[in-house]
Amino acid sequence: MTKPTFKDIKAQAEEIYQLYDARFAGKARATRDIELLDDLLGRLGRLIDDGRTLLNGSRDPALMSVLEMATSNLEVYETERKAIVLAHERGPTSAESSRLVSIANLTFGKYHRHYAGKERRTRDLGLMDEIIADLENIHEQLGRHRFAEPEEVGANLAIIVQNLGLYRTEREHIAESRRSGTHAEQADALATLANEQFKIYREQFAGKGRPSRRPALLERVNAQLEEIHKEMRRLADRGYDSDSNKRNMGIVRQNLEMYRGEIAEIKKLRATIASDDLVGNLGGAANDVMAQYRENFAGKDRRSRDLELLSSLCDMMGELARQMDDLEQVGATPANTKNLAIVMDTLSMYESEYRHIEEAKAL
Repeated sequence: MTKPTFKDIKAQAEEIYQLYDARFAGKARATRDIELLDDLLGRLGRLIDDGRTLLNGSRDPALMSVLEMATSNLEVYETERKAIVLAHERGPTSAESSRLVSIANLTFGKYHRHYAGKERRTRDLGLMDEIIADLENIHEQLGRHRFAEPEEVGANLAIIVQNLGLYRTEREHIAESRRSGTHAEQADALATLANEQFKIYREQFAGKGRPSRRPALLERVNAQLEEIHKEMRRLADRGYDSDSNKRNMGIVRQNLEMYRGEIAEIKKLRATIASDDLVGNLGGAANDVMAQYRENFAGKDRRSRDLELLSSLCDMMGELARQMDDLEQVGATPANTKNLAIVMDTLSMYESEYRHIEEAKAL
């Protein structure tokens, strides 16, 4: 058997650290997979043994540095394992509250990406309503665990309430901004809003397998397009005679009809697909998103990365996580449970990377 080289040991160590960071660092312990952590502990222990054998009494500084870090991380991982075991022993209440807090944090990230520092007149009220409804639901569910875990749950409930207040106020400001400015400015804003809805369709539906698409998302898009068309018509009725506004109304109507047909087709297909097949379709779609991330972001200079593309990948992964979570609540299966854990961790990593890229670009 070929003995590992220094290059092999260093590469293996980096792989272990990256996997730990993605699946354990900063994650809710009650939801962590002990078997996976045991596997990482075993791999890291064997790596240290191989490194010491390769060292063989020498004082190679590069190899000694790798071994020092590996030994330090091994201790961290072992300590984390004990904490995860304790979290698991607290039972399903702890795991469920951790799940809800994780979803809330991802929802905060979604708000940040789509609203923080953005022009209000161009913001999506349908998405804002969905964010608010999701947080209201999380608040209600998390509140049931208040007495079992008073300190942790109470603190998270306070954060959710604070953000809900912020989001509701921002929604009012966005709605008010739609009627500000000249008729031409309002028409331009409405055109931008329509294009944003078309973009959701292109990214989330066009060319994608229908079984993995969520009909409610496209229904949300259509509801926004109907409101946009209504506002375009209002401008025309108030004397705004613009060829571009008339043309835009026609484009919105055309897309509305197409999307209505697509909703019907998705629902028809989803009604006939077996649960196991749906799990497989969702998992395959998640793999496609991960492939896009690897191609465009993994190992790349953050300062040159496309934040808009990463935000789109976050939204795609979030849609899949939502559907997997819905399946989990109806009836968990080993495959879906595993896929959901991976997708949630991956989405959390993407949201974190979004912030890192923002920071890098600001320097």
